[in-house]
Amino acid sequence: MEKKFQIGLNLLHIVPGNVGGSEEYSVQILKAVSRYGSPEIKPVLFVLKDFQKSYPELCEIFETVTCKINGKNKLSRIIAESTWLKFKTRHCDAVHHFGGRLPLCSKKPNLVTVHDLQPLEKPQNFSFAKRIFFRYSLPSTIKKAGMLATVSNSVKQQLIKSFDINPEFVHIVSTGIAQVVEKPNSPREPLTIFYPAATFPHKNHQVLINAFDRIAQKHRNVQLILSGGKGRADREVRKWVSVSPVKERIFLTGRISSNELESILKRSTLLAFPSTYEGFGIPVLEAMAAGVPVVVAKGTSAEKLPGEKSLRVEPYEVDEWVEAIEMLITDSQLRNEIAEENIEIAKGYTWNFSANQLIESWKKLMSLAENRNCVS
Repeated sequence: MEKKFQIGLNLLHIVPGNVGGSEEYSVQILKAVSRYGSPEIKPVLFVLKDFQKSYPELCEIFETVTCKINGKNKLSRIIAESTWLKFKTRHCDAVHHFGGRLPLCSKKPNLVTVHDLQPLEKPQNFSFAKRIFFRYSLPSTIKKAGMLATVSNSVKQQLIKSFDINPEFVHIVSTGIAQVVEKPNSPREPLTIFYPAATFPHKNHQVLINAFDRIAQKHRNVQLILSGGKGRADREVRKWVSVSPVKERIFLTGRISSNELESILKRSTLLAFPSTYEGFGIPVLEAMAAGVPVVVAKGTSAEKLPGEKSLRVEPYEVDEWVEAIEMLITDSQLRNEIAEENIEIAKGYTWNFSANQLIESWKKLMSLAENRNCVS
């Protein structure tokens, strides 16, 4: 039997519950890979012990090597990637780094997933320490990586333009969706505006809260649900809610499970997405797949996901948010037209399709490894 190409998957960046969208992306696409598979390639997972506890089904499907460090200490993870990981992947033919960063001592050939360029384009959204770290590590990663994977064509074009990269070495491996409904959802009273996003500065919660203040005083049967983990702007978001004249109708749920997300979407009137920076926009796609109409901020990859009928507004214009949201909460026909259009679009984003894109990227990496061996 011919030996399989063994690719090590560096997942040491995943501290379950702490890294948001990149965790969901990595886990879901690997579940799809386990279903779809490739007879030529054998993935090996390199994970933290908390990952193994949170996702035992993945660790049973794939060969898994566990690093027993305290994953919540980022410095220890960085050191482990350049020491422990290098040693443990010595028998792998290549390594795919899912966390967006190439370790200092990296096995070649390699593939790095870069979700976006926010640390370089919007450095004010990060702490001083992270700004300094990303200012060096991200450009270094992009220039030194053998191949790059990213979640959207928008980010691919940004990478090519900013770093003069050969397009052949940047592969799109998009986000997927588990299932898509057949018809628009049936929202219940009270009317619900939903925004699932961690409280980071670029998520722009203040604009939505300000818009809701005005909408809620006019419409007594409307509420705002804000879900998502704590980010750098969490204190400010809670302050804005606390001083709202309609604070009793604004609910901060914190991080929620996938089942809770599904439940809220089923009863939501619309999803508002005022985020000012997105590499993809997973919550928008999830709403589309659930038959929930969306209002999305202009200027990010997320606005390119919905169909033409969906509403797009300037991110910081409160008046525009008020007008767009009022259109949807008062016009059920418009809501259904938007939802129906987006359901058809969402059907094109399956995790199986994403898994196929990923496997094709691995095959390209495999050819690079074979060429390297021939040369050597």
